Amino acid sequence: MAARVRLVLDETAMHRLMSSTETARMLAQKASTIAASARGSAPKNRRGSWNMYALSLSVTSYEVEGIVHSAVQADRHALLIEYGWRDKSGRRHPGSHTLKDALMKEREG
Repeated sequence: MAARVRLVLDETAMHRLMSSTETARMLAQKASTIAASARGSAPKNRRGSWNMYALSLSVTSYEVEGIVHSAVQADRHALLIEYGWRDKSGRRHPGSHTLKDALMKEREG
């Protein structure tokens, strides 16, 4: 039978933890790992080129109310590859979901 556990979070300790430089470094490293994984599994054209997708992803760290956040940012080109688009004739080009797959791979361990 599973034991019951009660977890009590101390607000000031959590704030100190989330605003520390070690946490910022770890979050930036995780975001860089996700971006590298997405770049590695990016769709390639006939010439094997994926530079536009690789250049479209960037890792950003920022601070809001003392708490550090890291994110992988994608510009319009990467979002079109991720979610798909329609060309001028109306034909649908499905998305590759490369960034989503990289996030899920990192989440699963």
